[in-house]
Amino acid sequence: RGLLVGRDPQDVTQHVVKEMPVVTMNDANVWLPYNMIAFSFIPVTIRPTTTLMMEAGWQTYISIMSNNYHEQEDAATTQ
Repeated sequence: RGLLVGRDPQDVTQHVVKEMPVVTMNDANVWLPYNMIAFSFIPVTIRPTTTLMMEAGWQTYISIMSNNYHEQEDAATTQ
């Protein structure tokens, strides 16, 4: 996304290298427990609905992380 808004490729690469481990760990912290619970206790008939709610929350997190990147970069360039 950074490349699409005109960021330097080196800056985007540095950001990905810095943030990807955090996002990956948060992914594991959210989805592994959810999947264990979903496939163990949640009935098949309502599992798509619960997964949809989890996915909406996850996409919100990803969006916030992405927007924080742009806000931090904008603040750094104006200083």
